[in-house]
Amino acid sequence: MRFIHAADLHLGMIPDAQHPWGRERANALFHSAEKIVDLVLQENVDALFLMGQIFHLPPLQKDLEYLHKLFQKIPFCHVFLFCKKTEENYFLRSFSFSENVHVFTEEQSRFYLPEPEMEILAMQEKDFSFSSAESFSLEHGDAIPILLWNERRAEEFLSLEKAQNSEHATAAKESPLASLPFSYIALGGESKRSVFANGKAAFPGSPEPLSAENTGEHGVYLGSIHPITKRLESLSFFPISTLQYVTLHLQLDPSVGQEALKQGLLKKIEERGKQNIYKIRFSGKRDPETKVDPSLFPKELRIVECLDETLPQYDFYALYKEHQQDILGFFIRSYLKKDLEDLSPMEKQSLFYGVSALLEGGKS
Repeated sequence: MRFIHAADLHLGMIPDAQHPWGRERANALFHSAEKIVDLVLQENVDALFLMGQIFHLPPLQKDLEYLHKLFQKIPFCHVFLFCKKTEENYFLRSFSFSENVHVFTEEQSRFYLPEPEMEILAMQEKDFSFSSAESFSLEHGDAIPILLWNERRAEEFLSLEKAQNSEHATAAKESPLASLPFSYIALGGESKRSVFANGKAAFPGSPEPLSAENTGEHGVYLGSIHPITKRLESLSFFPISTLQYVTLHLQLDPSVGQEALKQGLLKKIEERGKQNIYKIRFSGKRDPETKVDPSLFPKELRIVECLDETLPQYDFYALYKEHQQDILGFFIRSYLKKDLEDLSPMEKQSLFYGVSALLEGGKS
């Protein structure tokens, strides 16, 4: 039995809405749904598990018709998704999908599929009772047991496993999910992509990054379960995102001039791809004439954050001689009662920032 596990499409969301590329990012989320359906066709899978939030906001009729048209392209594949019983989900609860689409509305549901033969325990409870999953037993002996758990609290078990298997732990312990009687555990929620519980439980993350915190590749999991042994034979990540959020760190020194800094930044971005969206951090010491400001970035670049942690490398003694009778000189003298090397890191930072502010203020 072959399947695709995707989650948290957040259709209708506008990532980076305040930036010029916001609408493009919103369209990319819808395009990710189309890519998933294309992958179903390409791989000829039996099941598509859509976990987490499919829509960012409660969907309208037109949103569901869009999804319906996509699912009609894959009548051979059984699609599973969740919908909570709330008034705001009225359209989703009442929508008539094709017979290959199965929508779970109860907090806990049990579902049998004769071809391919699967028995599914679907849960979206806030107060997850582990006993419900532990006591699960097949009513059809030849079926493949699958757990679909659509609740953020599942992340607690991932955190627990990481803590238990950290280098500080006295002995690595098995994840609580690993002992559950299922061939595969499909999870959804706001989480980074991860596989745990001895490889049989996974968070796919969203197929497209939703914010600057969602770095790295994004996509879906493609898996296969043996119909006789009911063991997970393979689980591989398939990237489908159009771009990534990338964090760049540039370490400066006083020898780097303004033009060299600009060209170095552009080179790094070209290496990683201009289509990506960047968070950039500058650190180190720089020539006071070298500025970290928006002029470094051509308008076509996508920058969501620029953090300047650099310190200008001033000649404080020369500045003091030049400004002995004004506030800048008095400020420098208050620090130079000690040698520069004897100043604490906080004192050095205060000196650098104070001198920068006074020099900039004097220019205005």
